[in-house]
Amino acid sequence: MDDWSVDIVPKFSNLNSASAETRESMLGDDACLRMVQGSDQPTECSGLGSTERPRVSVVVVTYGSSNELPDCLDGLLKQPVPLEVFLVDNASPDSTPQMVADYGSRYWNVHAILNAENIGLAAGNNTPMERCRGDYVLMLNPDTVFRDNSLERMVDFLDKNMDVGVVGPRNVYADGASHVSSQRAWGISQVLMWRVLPYRIPRLVQDRLSFYKQEDVLFVSGSCLLIRRSIFEEIGGYDPEYFLCIEDVCDLCMRAKRTGCRIVFLPDEEVVHLTGRSGVQAPYIVVWHGNRGTIYHFLKHKGIGQALLVSLLLVIAAAVRIVSASILGIVSRKYRNIAWIYARVLWSIVAKNPIRVRSWRLPSASSPTKTA
Repeated sequence: MDDWSVDIVPKFSNLNSASAETRESMLGDDACLRMVQGSDQPTECSGLGSTERPRVSVVVVTYGSSNELPDCLDGLLKQPVPLEVFLVDNASPDSTPQMVADYGSRYWNVHAILNAENIGLAAGNNTPMERCRGDYVLMLNPDTVFRDNSLERMVDFLDKNMDVGVVGPRNVYADGASHVSSQRAWGISQVLMWRVLPYRIPRLVQDRLSFYKQEDVLFVSGSCLLIRRSIFEEIGGYDPEYFLCIEDVCDLCMRAKRTGCRIVFLPDEEVVHLTGRSGVQAPYIVVWHGNRGTIYHFLKHKGIGQALLVSLLLVIAAAVRIVSASILGIVSRKYRNIAWIYARVLWSIVAKNPIRVRSWRLPSASSPTKTA
């Protein structure tokens, strides 16, 4: 068992406590040796021959994704592109870790990585970086589904446009309706839209008013993002200081663009994105780290002045939500829970604000290291 295998299995202090098929997925560094439960033969490998080098390395980070993952992988493994897939589970409290391990044992080109704790989406995406062999790396949310050969066409676009470093497809709901899939800018007005107003308002407005045309953008949606592996490695992957927020992919694309490449939105390619399924299970974590990531992003890219302004806006927004939810909570327990969540978020913005710890956190995060 090599160092990488040891690093990815601390969740099991005693390997004998895991099932035989789970041990296969954890211990087998060579995915071609993995077996199916009840069989002594390796499975057929979807999307990749046993000796074929992958064109795309796919990273799927899961947390409580047992309902969404089967459809995601079904659509992914049908893509006519040589793939290798890294399933990275962030210590899900449900059956997702076992499901991830089972997929690792079933397919030659699927690698199961079980983290001992929830390290966040950005750090989770970085986990297999040094193991990736594809020309491109696809960051894919588990609540997405490819319905056609969009990935093949995204790869073809990058093959033909060497000045482009990152591409993203149009995101659509299950009914086929488009939803916002890229941003041309990210400043105070976007914070007001996405962090201060109730979530339904910016989602409704931007879904309907966004321009779904091929163009260069500031960043594409992190739910399905294809990047050249050479660029991903050059910039050191995601900044792990972003735990779970919009700004992690904004930061990634901004740093990618500084290498001289373009970031392009491809509206003719589509992926179904069911949006926010894992976040439902941990609302405080989602809201707090969304707010924290926004403050950290402005501190990192815009300076302390704008970071302070953003902090003030988020404090006001949290306070308004506490008051309104408390009033509605008189007749509904649901709103009392919302008020409690935002009370915790308000306290966290004050007590754990990235501005307070910038002297020892920001330098290390400005140039994220490569993690495996």
